Order: sequence, then structure tokens, then C-alpha cells
Amino acid sequence: MDTSDKIFGENNNHQSPAIKNYLAAKKAFDEGDYSESLRLQTFAFCIEPDFIPTYELAVQTLEKLDAQDEANLFKNAITDFNNYKPFYNLGHHFIDAENYRLAIPFLQRSLVLSKDSLGVAMELAIAYTAEFYPEMGMDLLKRIDLGDNFWAWCQLYWCSLLSNKPDGVEEFISRTRLQFFKNNSAIRDKNTAAIYAAISKLEECLLRYKTVENPEYIIRIWHYIQYGAAILDYFDNSIAENALKVAGGRYVAKFGSNSDVKMIICKLKEYLEKLERFPEAIYILPGRNSEILGKAISKIFGVNYKQYNRNETVQNGLIVAGDTSEFNGYPELINITGNTVTFALNHNWLENSLITPDVCGFMTQMYIFPWEGGSPKINHETNKIDKSEPDLRSTEEIAESITKEEVEINPDFKDILEFYYERKDFLKGGLKDSFKRLNYNTDSPVKGAYFC
Repeated sequence: MDTSDKIFGENNNHQSPAIKNYLAAKKAFDEGDYSESLRLQTFAFCIEPDFIPTYELAVQTLEKLDAQDEANLFKNAITDFNNYKPFYNLGHHFIDAENYRLAIPFLQRSLVLSKDSLGVAMELAIAYTAEFYPEMGMDLLKRIDLGDNFWAWCQLYWCSLLSNKPDGVEEFISRTRLQFFKNNSAIRDKNTAAIYAAISKLEECLLRYKTVENPEYIIRIWHYIQYGAAILDYFDNSIAENALKVAGGRYVAKFGSNSDVKMIICKLKEYLEKLERFPEAIYILPGRNSEILGKAISKIFGVNYKQYNRNETVQNGLIVAGDTSEFNGYPELINITGNTVTFALNHNWLENSLITPDVCGFMTQMYIFPWEGGSPKINHETNKIDKSEPDLRSTEEIAESITKEEVEINPDFKDILEFYYERKDFLKGGLKDSFKRLNYNTDSPVKGAYFC
């Protein structure tokens, strides 16, 4: 990943390690598959960000796709290839687009050309952390002169905490809070609310970090540390040998079944009972996936359901969504009120979201609900793989069929429940919580393989 020690522009076209990926991208372009060409260009840029033909191909491809603004970014880089600014602009653009993998090589080149500019280093540290390499962000910022830049120091200590090296984090929080109390002009002249929110997030994550001795790099632990939230199902070694090495307990792709959904609902029931948060009613977000899920939960829990309405006052309720992204339109749910719990069956671990639900069923990059259709299945007559058909029955009928599935919870789930029960005061809505749900972003020390 790290190309920052390269001397840029020395390789000719045939010597470049990016030539294989470039030729594959060029072939896709020549065949008119422009999206595939862009995908393959990503690999070429990551291998060697100083290989000019890839930039030229990117311009041609983006123009074919009518993405002129983005094409101009690459044109500017070609025109001024030894100036750090065009590469900073490319990196910043791809961070905004949440394509952190592609941002990294441009920012690495920009950092070298800028002779360690703090602004470039900050962006690169952000990208490293979002790509599951906070230790690289930490090491980078430690060798840069951060001056009195609050956000640079905050990013350094965030990277340090995620790297299992929390030394100095508590002192940084204390110093910053002291500046608030002194009404220091250096703080007053900045975005005070944003600074206070950043410090509060760092502080609550540090508090949860202290509740776990020598935290392993598995997603259950770090999702709790970062968000005070729970996960009910994991792609771990109980499913396949060395499964934890794939993404630390997260799924890459998961094709749902009704029995899987029933299993998650039963685990959710045990979790809420154990933590004494069992709801008096189920509130369902709009949408077919949420409606099926919410009705099935209502039947299995034995409590009534209703549709959730924006800004509705909820007391002792479980607010249900099929996917975390469905919460994005409800900013009122950032504040935890009325002993509510938010639940999403699926949480996409590569997509930023407005809130992190208090509980999710599992984390995937791609999830297909069992009633959506499109899941692979073996056709025993042809011995080929077909795709399942969508279930067109009513939401009520599908929910009822989920309740009839026979499932048995793995005894190991008791250990997972104990992990959360022992730390229930630090979970969202707990006695030692901030009572604000945090935005989800991909920052994590838990490495993960994913589609590109």
C-alpha cells in the first residue's frame, strides 16, 4: 500500500509494476466496458501512482462516462505532474467520495512532493484510518510537525487509540477541556461545537476501551469500543476455518434465509432480555424489508407494532430497520430518549451512516434479504447455479413464515451476551453513556478484505 518512499517518474512504461493492471484496464476500455476499466485503474494507481499512462486512460474513460469534472482533476495532474496540489485535489476528491483506497496513492505522492505538508498528511492519515490502517496514520502524524493544529492532534490520538496505544489520549482530552473552561480565544475562534463533539467522542471511546483488557482485533470488541453498540452474529471460525482472518468477524457477502432472520430475532430477544431493555412496542421504519422484519419481530416478541413516524416520541420501544442506511433520514434518532433501542438487521461496514444502530444483526458489504430474490442456488437438474426468485407474498405472510422456522442458538452466544452484560452501563443508553448515537464511518483497526 505505501508508495511514499518512491522516487517518482523514473520508470519507463515497460518497467512499471503497474503495467499489467494498466493493460487490463486499457483492454476493458477498448471493449467499451468503461466502469470495469475504472475499477482496474484503481489497482494500477495503488501499485504505482507515478505511472502517467494510467492518468491518461482515466481522463479518456471519465470523459466517455460524462464525468468531466473528475476527468479535469486527472488532466490537471498530468499537466503539473511534479506539483503536489493536483494530487492533493485528487486525494481530497476521493475522500469526499468515500473511496479511501484510491485516495491513498494520490495523497502519498502529494506528501512527497509537498515535503511533508501538514494538510496533506492530515488527509492521508484520515484515509489510512478509514482503510483499517490507523497505525499508519499514527506513525505518519508522529513524524510531522503538528504545531497547534487541534484537528491534527485529535486525528493523531484517534489513530493512537485505534492502534491500541492510548498513551497521551486522556491528557489531550483534559487539556482541551481546560481550554474550554478558560474560554481561550484559540478555541473560541474555531468551530467550538465541532471541537467539543470530537473530544466527547474520543472521551467516550476511551472509557469503553478501558473496560476491555488487551482488546483483540475482532469486530465485536472494537464496534463496542468505537460506538457502544452490539452485533449479534459473526463470520468467525465457528463458520469456517480461519474465517476471522477475512474481516475480523464481518461478512463480505451474505445471502439471507428466513431461518437466518429468525435466528437473529431470537438472539435479539435474548440480548434485550438480558440487558433489561425489552420493548413494550415495535416501531417499524417505512419500506418492505423493514416491514417484514418488524412484523416478524412483533410476532416472536409477542408485542404490538406500528409504523415509526418522523420525530415521533417513543417510550420503551424498539425501532426497526432492515438496513442501517434506512436510519439516515431520521436525524432525531441521534439523541437517545425514552429508553429506545435502534436495531438494523444488516449493517454495511463499508458505508458511512448518520447513526450506528444500538444493535445490528450482522455486518456485511453486501446483503440480499431472503425475500428479495437474486441469491445463488444450485439447480440440481442442470448442475448450474441459478438465482432465487423474489418472494411476492404479502409482508404479513412472509413474516409469519419466518416465525415458523426452527432454529437453535449456538451455546457460545451466552459468552457474547456476558461480554455485553458486563459492560451494559457503557453501551448506548447505558448509565455511563453520552446518550448520543455516533455517526458510523469505516475507521477501524480491524482489517478486512473487500470487493473493489
